[in-house]
Amino acid sequence: MDNKPSLSQYFGETEVPPASQFFDEIGTSPSDMIQSVYLGESEVSQPAASNLFPTNMTASFSQLKVSDEMKFGSVVPTVSGTTALPATSLPDPSTFFDTIGPEPQMAMSGIATPNILSEAMDGLAVKDQPVDKEADRRRDAWIPNEETKKVLLKAQSVPKGAFFPEREALTLPGVIFEEELPDSLHAVAVKYLGVSAAGRGGMTRADSCRGAGEAGLRELLRTGCLRAAINLSATLLAQHKQGAGRCGRLPGARHSARALQLWLARFCAMLRVRLAAQAAQEAEAFGDCGQPDMYYEFYPDQYENRTGSLVPFALRLLIAEMPAHAGQPEKALPSLYAVLAVVQQMLVNLNAGKTEDGTATLPSEQDRAESIRLWSGRETRVQHSIVNCAIALKDYRLASKIISGLQERASSPAQRRALASALCRLWLLGGHCRAAAKHLQEARDLRQHLCPTPDVREYVDLGLLEVAQGRYKEAYENFIKANDQEPTNIMVANNLSVCLLYMGRLKEAISVLQSAINSAPERGLSEHLLLNLCTLYELESSKNMDKKLNLLRMLCKYKSDTIPNVMECLKLS
Repeated sequence: MDNKPSLSQYFGETEVPPASQFFDEIGTSPSDMIQSVYLGESEVSQPAASNLFPTNMTASFSQLKVSDEMKFGSVVPTVSGTTALPATSLPDPSTFFDTIGPEPQMAMSGIATPNILSEAMDGLAVKDQPVDKEADRRRDAWIPNEETKKVLLKAQSVPKGAFFPEREALTLPGVIFEEELPDSLHAVAVKYLGVSAAGRGGMTRADSCRGAGEAGLRELLRTGCLRAAINLSATLLAQHKQGAGRCGRLPGARHSARALQLWLARFCAMLRVRLAAQAAQEAEAFGDCGQPDMYYEFYPDQYENRTGSLVPFALRLLIAEMPAHAGQPEKALPSLYAVLAVVQQMLVNLNAGKTEDGTATLPSEQDRAESIRLWSGRETRVQHSIVNCAIALKDYRLASKIISGLQERASSPAQRRALASALCRLWLLGGHCRAAAKHLQEARDLRQHLCPTPDVREYVDLGLLEVAQGRYKEAYENFIKANDQEPTNIMVANNLSVCLLYMGRLKEAISVLQSAINSAPERGLSEHLLLNLCTLYELESSKNMDKKLNLLRMLCKYKSDTIPNVMECLKLS
């Protein structure tokens, strides 16, 4: 958060603030835009479908006033946002780094779904050896450009040891951000609580993992010690000759899938702690991931008869998105459309019965179906990234066009309903209440085919529409109904608190947020909920430091180093 939120502007004003300013930043910061959504067959089996705009559309009293439309500034909103992940909700190390074999129907929470940080962990947990020839081909497939094809053909045709590529054919990445990052939560706790009260949980874990290699990195990511993970990733990349001082320097290192997984993990962690500019600088060396040395065919002596790209799809997509994370979505759009064009050409080839690159015939109908499922899901992920950029650029028509296209191709009522709800929230972001109401009604009609009574998603949509029109009492009633169905839903609790504040019930607003944190501290201690609560504390009384320090103690007890700026979050500065 670049700006400090304020409540004072809302009091003494007669006009209703614009609709778009009531949507909380939970899940909308650049550091959270590192995930995608694969729409599964049902909302029950595929939570991704029900998580379109799950929490970034929550009403908020902690944003600065804007004019007619929401001013994102450096904020890049996401199609499917997520709150900061508590340590316990991060996947087990065995599920971390890009999946080997057919990509599953993405059902991980929160782009948050699939969680790209989880994909990064999945890849490091798997050995380099192929597990299935067709699955490897399917996962690694990519269509090289013409110049790259020529270089790859030459690499495979010359005798061993006789191939000497030009510098232009090489990718020469290296660690640029060399600063050793401290545990920021521990540093703040020592300053305000003292050494004994601060404890050493996160620092002890970081020290123990420092010499444990990739397993240590997975553990740091799993437990939320993100800054320590960034530090360790630099050490591990140095072992691959891609560490500090190696960017752009010859001789270049031989690339491997594992080194690229390390880069994926590093970039994800950097974005989560808001080091987007530094991550973007390091990512520049990869270009569009299309250089010849990014393909297995470039190393025939090491990967005999194996084809495709060494680059995990999650890393390819993240690098294409990187300018948007750094506050330049207009620069990300051409890269994302280039990725989308290749994915769509691969789908054309698959539908014609050929392999993804169009060079051979698929061995079986089952293989073709699996490949189409995988790459259709990846096509959707790229389209969600384009929607994110469109929203950041306030091009709501482009975002609506893409989501509407996804809705037309949706294979189940649950998907169509989720996308109608997403369109409702999209137009609320744009301040178009009439269009939002139209899509809300569409979502309600589709819901009736799934269940006879409204669910949490519908009550939240109704509440947001009421908030957008300044009807806080009616919005509160809808959020109460949502809360009755999901008492532990942090987003709903935050919305309830906002409505209570605007209804003049400050103490109740504080009580709702406190209860949300106390009932589920590992989930409730999210950055934006804490910021809202501390803002309320300041509104309630100037003697609020003890309450803020109690929250700091809870952070030390339940959280790791996952919050980008603890000082701003608790308003201690």
